[in-house]
Amino acid sequence: MITFDQRAWRGLALLLGLGLVANGLWMFADPFGWYLQVPGVVDTGPPNRHFIADIGGGYLATGIGLLAGLRLPSLMPGAALAAALFHGAHAVVHALDALAGRCTPRQLVLDPVAVGLPALAITGFAVAVLRGRA
Repeated sequence: MITFDQRAWRGLALLLGLGLVANGLWMFADPFGWYLQVPGVVDTGPPNRHFIADIGGGYLATGIGLLAGLRLPSLMPGAALAAALFHGAHAVVHALDALAGRCTPRQLVLDPVAVGLPALAITGFAVAVLRGRA
């Protein structure tokens, strides 16, 4: 029987997985539209279709992994760890840019929310999965 805690973790994985897949598909399908419409992205430099699609592939892969782990629980530890590593590294890159002074004031406000919080949520989920709590 699934306890409330397990339902909450599964709900978080579903929310994260769907959000990551949606963002990844958008980055693949319309890289320049994504670049122009996501607040703060234009502050990172000129758009590069290939680079945006590459990062979209990471979002798509990690999102699909989390969703697959919900369907096939034996996949979840590896999927959660991979998602935490990718999104954690992504957040570290943004943090290092901020520390080096390579960010606009707008990025300093938006990046912790748009990049940092999802990375923390994914990492927290991965830790719970690897400890057998999710």
